[in-house]
Amino acid sequence: MASTGNLENQDVTNKSTQTFITALVTGLIIAGAELLAFVILKNRFRQIYNPRSYRVPPRQRVDPLPRSFLGWIPHVIRTPAKEIMHKNGLDAYVFVRFLFLMMEIFLPFMAVTWIILLPVDAAGSKGTQTGITRFTFGNVGLSEQPRYAAHLILTWLLTFWVFYLIKREYSTYIVLRQDFLMSKDHTRLAQSKTVLVTGVPKEFLNQSSMSRFCSVLPGGSKRIWFARDLKELPDLYDRREKACKKLESAETKLLKLATKQIAKNKKKNLSSPELDAEASKGEITRYVPKKKRPTHKLGLLGLFGKKVDTIDWAREEIATTTKELDAEREILLGSNGSAKYPPESSAFIQFHTQMAAHMFAQCLNHHAPLRMSARYLEVAQDDVIWGNLNINPYQQRARYAISWAMTIGLIILWSFPVAFVGLISNVSALCQQASWLAWLCTLPVPINGIIQGSLPPIALAVLFILLPIVLRLFARFEGIPLRTGIELSLMTRYFLFQVIHGFLIVTLASGLVNAIPDIVNNPSSAVTLLATQLPAASTFFLTYFVTTSFAGAAGSLLQIAKLVVYYVKLVLLGSTPRSVFNIKYSMATVAWGTLWPSMTLLTVIGLTYSVIAPLVCGFAFVAFALFWFVYKYLFLLVIDTPPATETGGRFYPKAITHIFVGLYIEELCLCGLFFLAQNENGKQSAIPEGAIMVVLIVITALYHIILIKGYHPLVDYLPLSVAPKVAEQQGLTNGYPANNATGLENGEAPALGTTSRTTPREKEQSTFPPPARSSFEDHRKPLREVESNRTDQDNNTLPGDEHLDVNAFDHPAIYKDYPTVWIPKDPAGLYRDELEGSQAAGVDISAEGAHMDEKAKVDIDRSPPDEEWDDSQDI
Repeated sequence: MASTGNLENQDVTNKSTQTFITALVTGLIIAGAELLAFVILKNRFRQIYNPRSYRVPPRQRVDPLPRSFLGWIPHVIRTPAKEIMHKNGLDAYVFVRFLFLMMEIFLPFMAVTWIILLPVDAAGSKGTQTGITRFTFGNVGLSEQPRYAAHLILTWLLTFWVFYLIKREYSTYIVLRQDFLMSKDHTRLAQSKTVLVTGVPKEFLNQSSMSRFCSVLPGGSKRIWFARDLKELPDLYDRREKACKKLESAETKLLKLATKQIAKNKKKNLSSPELDAEASKGEITRYVPKKKRPTHKLGLLGLFGKKVDTIDWAREEIATTTKELDAEREILLGSNGSAKYPPESSAFIQFHTQMAAHMFAQCLNHHAPLRMSARYLEVAQDDVIWGNLNINPYQQRARYAISWAMTIGLIILWSFPVAFVGLISNVSALCQQASWLAWLCTLPVPINGIIQGSLPPIALAVLFILLPIVLRLFARFEGIPLRTGIELSLMTRYFLFQVIHGFLIVTLASGLVNAIPDIVNNPSSAVTLLATQLPAASTFFLTYFVTTSFAGAAGSLLQIAKLVVYYVKLVLLGSTPRSVFNIKYSMATVAWGTLWPSMTLLTVIGLTYSVIAPLVCGFAFVAFALFWFVYKYLFLLVIDTPPATETGGRFYPKAITHIFVGLYIEELCLCGLFFLAQNENGKQSAIPEGAIMVVLIVITALYHIILIKGYHPLVDYLPLSVAPKVAEQQGLTNGYPANNATGLENGEAPALGTTSRTTPREKEQSTFPPPARSSFEDHRKPLREVESNRTDQDNNTLPGDEHLDVNAFDHPAIYKDYPTVWIPKDPAGLYRDELEGSQAAGVDISAEGAHMDEKAKVDIDRSPPDEEWDDSQDI
């Protein structure tokens, strides 16, 4: 029986080795193909592979990749990583820095463990494992357990190496973040001096009270905005936005139908048809009769309800909602505005100085519990989630509890499908125990390798596709008022899922399957068998690293999905000029809340198995080296991080905490394995090693706590010790602007914290030049003329920063106009009638810079007419 069991175990481990080799070869083939495709395509599609070399403003551009076959590789490697911080922000830089940190961790790990532990585990260890599982902790035989001392000593040494690197990174990061926040470019941004505070008591929900409240801080407040109960205004605003989109789409569709019909008539030498009874709609009715005009239904999802002409309906809807919005805005600006639309719960406070904003955020602001306790620094107007501003503190605490309860419940429910994936990863063992799966044992080796090696990582990836969507909804329900805050919350939630389901449950399921044969034959040996078989689960994670690093990194480099989607969108979705512009000129962005956990999960796996299965260290190093190269290239030349999404690197301390999670799991696993180890006599043989591991766990926890208490306050706030440096950079005297000790600017003398008001149509124009509101004869000025008249020559102001207008932190429904409806010029000139018809209905519409060819394909040669465009970018 024992001999039979050993043969079965050897067969299982041999298949595990075959699985790994199959995954490795498959990964290398896929990576090679993707790399070759990238080399071929990178010079042909610069809008995909080099957009940051020409699409962004000149000061943010980088040199394009060399056109040579392999010259781009040393180019990316040699480019200083700090270029990312200067061109693309601190968030992007610290992500690439984290990947390099992992290389610094796993290169020594690989060198030391491969030199020492691989021989300890495999050479004369009298273990029963074969194949690559020979190089694991579980292969140390019952009579050779003094060898565990090597595992213990290396665990201590490598843990302290990680301690040193973490301490160094914390120190470096704090300096980087403070320099970034105090930099001249950043302090010019209005968000550097703006704080969002929620849970504001009613007595402070007015300008004068809040201004007096803030006056104790250096310089006091500059502007204050209050969130309001806007009732039906947001719905009116959304209705108008929806109508504008429908009008753009319907007008473009109508012109396409007419253009295609004209081309058809020309091809058949047919004369233009007579005008039908709807001639009042213009010449276009010659080619598109009433029954073929764009229509839609007014009911649910456009599937039910009254059927209407889309163009007529949209024109009327825009005019109606605009009239209603203007009327309500006049009420809001009037003496009774606060009565109908009262301020509620939240306020945005822009201070004169950056230090005042940080001091306000650190202060205990109110004597009542939970009042004004939630404060958010570095608030950008595009980052705000308006619907979450009016949640009172008690509701927010309840929402927080419910949100995390739902997250924990989802973690529990998710365990069942993930455990099944873990079973698949050891199907070679499972097929020997379940008769109905015996046919799997007869499959050819490559097929078995694909099922056991490649399929589980793919299945895990599919399982995790929908998770971020659900978890973002949970974070939003919690009441987080900033999109960056949701990404930070998502990083924590998604990481929990990844570690529990992408690692722990898979590990346990895989190890249990390996141990089933002997546990069935000898139940009393379950504890010992688990101790020896759990390390063998590392085979799955070796294949996971191979699949993720080779195919995954090369796939990120190639971006084949983005390339395909780009052209598919242009064909299928590029129906309107605005959609064509967005497809062609929108930059790729990054979802930090999911990107970070995908990398830190690899960290946890690598650290956990670094001593238990040292082969993992080498593949972890290779994986992080590849990802470091790929993401360095992506953040230099492809991905853009807008200022509104910039957190100043706040994801980095969370990532460092994830490193500690890896250390804890590694130490707990080794502690358990030591305590479970038994010698030939069935007695516990590694109790001292287990006890020493308990000491290391305590040391790790204490070190973690000390670092958090010492560094985390510095993560969020600028300390007073840097105030002189801030004052010097910002030209302040005693905390006030140097040119005006009272804190007022340019000779203005309004009461502190107050601001002037304008009519609704003037609001958006109070700081920026008015957008062109056009007829077809009156279009926006040519781009070069617009650019020559811009006022960016002011060296003290960056575009869009100190231009912050009086409505910057008001809900868009209070002040914002709708975008100019943008339609293309068709070859027959039929668009003129459509422009006149919409203008007669009071709709802002233009055909400037958009055109349609005779095949009805839409293209553009400038930005939308309601936006300015930098003509240094290519069209």
